[in-house]
Amino acid sequence: MIREGRNYYKLNSIFARIILFLVFLLPLIFTLSKAFFTANGFTLDLVKEAFTSTYNYKILLFTIKQSLFSAILSILIALPGALLFSKYNFKGRKLILSLASLCFVLPSILVVLGFVIFYGNNGVLNKLLKSLLNTNDSVVKILYSFKAIILAHAFLNFPVALTQLTSYLNSLSRDQEKSSYLLGASKVKTFFNVTFARMLPALISSFLLIFLYCFTSFSIILVLGGGPEFTTLEVEIYRTNNILGNSNKAAALSIFALLFNTIIVILSIIASKRTQLTENINSNSLNKIKNKGIKVLLIIYIVLLLFFILGPLLSVVYRSFVSTSNRYGKGFSIKAYQELFGLQTSVSSMKDAFTALLNSILIAFISSLFATLLSLKISLYITRLKSSVGELLAMLPMMVSSVTIALGFSFIRAKMPIRGTLVSYIFILLAHFVIILPFSLRTLLPIARSIDERIIYASYTLGATNKKTSKLVEIPLLRGALYRAFSFSFALSMGEINATMTLSEGKITTLPLLLYRLINSYNYQGACAVGTILILVALIVFITSELIGGKNGKAQS
Repeated sequence: MIREGRNYYKLNSIFARIILFLVFLLPLIFTLSKAFFTANGFTLDLVKEAFTSTYNYKILLFTIKQSLFSAILSILIALPGALLFSKYNFKGRKLILSLASLCFVLPSILVVLGFVIFYGNNGVLNKLLKSLLNTNDSVVKILYSFKAIILAHAFLNFPVALTQLTSYLNSLSRDQEKSSYLLGASKVKTFFNVTFARMLPALISSFLLIFLYCFTSFSIILVLGGGPEFTTLEVEIYRTNNILGNSNKAAALSIFALLFNTIIVILSIIASKRTQLTENINSNSLNKIKNKGIKVLLIIYIVLLLFFILGPLLSVVYRSFVSTSNRYGKGFSIKAYQELFGLQTSVSSMKDAFTALLNSILIAFISSLFATLLSLKISLYITRLKSSVGELLAMLPMMVSSVTIALGFSFIRAKMPIRGTLVSYIFILLAHFVIILPFSLRTLLPIARSIDERIIYASYTLGATNKKTSKLVEIPLLRGALYRAFSFSFALSMGEINATMTLSEGKITTLPLLLYRLINSYNYQGACAVGTILILVALIVFITSELIGGKNGKAQS
């Protein structure tokens, strides 16, 4: 029966694996071929140029530099919280962790807008500081600089480290720390010699994952960079293909970037496995805070964290109701929302706002539904067959940036005789599916692995078929994780801009794409109205996921 079960999971997932192969590898093959085949036939010149160009290595060095600083800052922000949240229980703990996790699913272009509105020369923070310090000069000057890029990346990615480190530290046995105290070691010495040494694998794993996200960042660099000196590999690929119109050179540059992406992903996977093998997993109870010094440190950290998170987000909401231009009339105004929902006509980019909202919801729903269903099939296949190769293949899309994926799809579309809006829709859906699939799978896979196999064998013993066991045992146990995977995928798709910008051809507008256009046209109230909708959607999706997933989790336990 066990052998039949293995065959069942192989057959049941074969369609999902074929789809993954076609949708991911086909565009990648087209991209690779474009680098080697030009109008004049086969050539190695473009790839050779990509790997020998001093300009490309200059861009690579900046890409590594901003990724390194961004990952370090993200870890520094998350580490104090992880140490406190993994050990102590207090009111609002879960809420703060959930709020931090929300940052990760926010669209990167929305984070850009939040930073412009909050940290800008005439932003909310500078206006407040000017009035407090009685000065006309801007106090905080970080926009369109290296500092802005690093800070925005940290805003988006510190939740990755906070969540992973909190979970990992809470799972570690505290016996070694107690033994260290009994042997006379101070708290500082115990932290560096025992706690820090044991958490180092998780720290490296989080660092590499954040480094990868920052390495493939696009819209934050594009808008907040403010100049060619802040160009990364992803921005250069987009510029070469979409602005210079040199698709062959862009494809060769994609191969150059792919090499380094692959190295980072492999290191990340190795670090992740090292984390799993280092310690036995336990679940420690959280302590009440009795030390006043710890209480003060916790309050300071929470206040600074809330300021860092809520400052840009609340500024976007506030600014969506306040106009500083003649477009909507100065002062309080809801005209941006009226244009957004089609209640008032507009001659600006806002005329496409309601259509963009519908497009975003439709694309996010369809791509997330398919990603979740295929992730279910693939995660059960990987778990039951204990296939490390299957897991690596399923995670391959993480090695390729969204810009490169979109580039491949654009090459396929160029070969097709049929063009039009429907074709653009299909390619954008496929690109979104490929981009969100690894995240959906990463959500489902740990839960699938945690299912006790004895339950599966008991079902077989009672006469249930493989299909019936999967339907009545495994899927109900995974229901909460399925809701979370869908919600997470939906939020990520709603905020995706990199592939959409490359594939839309001006025919399809989504909310992040509209937001980008509004920022470039300095229509900040309209941009903030669109941003507020994106915040609201992310909040609703996240709360629904927590509530439904939490109820199912309790029911299963």
